[in-house]
Amino acid sequence: MSLYPNAGPTLNFQNSFELLVAVVLSAQTTDKQVNKVTPGLFQAFPTPKALAKGTPLEIETYINQIGLYHNKARYLHALGKSLHEDFHDQVPKTRHQLMQLAGVGRKTANVVLSVAFNQPTLGVDTHITRIAKHHQLVQPDATVRQIEDRLISVLPPEDIFHVHHALIAFGREICTPKHPKCTNYPDLYSCQEIRKDNLHG
Repeated sequence: MSLYPNAGPTLNFQNSFELLVAVVLSAQTTDKQVNKVTPGLFQAFPTPKALAKGTPLEIETYINQIGLYHNKARYLHALGKSLHEDFHDQVPKTRHQLMQLAGVGRKTANVVLSVAFNQPTLGVDTHITRIAKHHQLVQPDATVRQIEDRLISVLPPEDIFHVHHALIAFGREICTPKHPKCTNYPDLYSCQEIRKDNLHG
């Protein structure tokens, strides 16, 4: 993924708590939209305790520009309460504990573990799913978990962070669902080469 040597997270955050909140908000919403609402949200609710003390209706006023904001406000309120009461205002560092929090599934947990705590995990989103299937890295009917396991099995741990974010950028900008732009990049690794190499596997 040399096309994106500096690929990394596109959500704005200052600490693991803000990252967790931003990733929860990003479900079915673009990172760009999330970045528009989080400054005000984090100013009003800078800690898990602050989120816990707020109400879902109060939280909604800061995130009502993004999709599913009713549900997400409830998730954030419950998440803040759990972090404050069960984890001493600290974001847990295990997938099992993260997935106990409201609004946190395996993908969100993996992103937080990778970005905040440098663990070799990989959150499979729609872009990675599309690329993995299009380039025959997995079977056409592969589940998200199977895609995750496949990529983790063939990538060196030290490369997972970069490849994860490079694949997302590649899916957003070039290998798009409609009208992919691969032909605009004649020097780009071809689909045939990716399939043959199978991500070094």
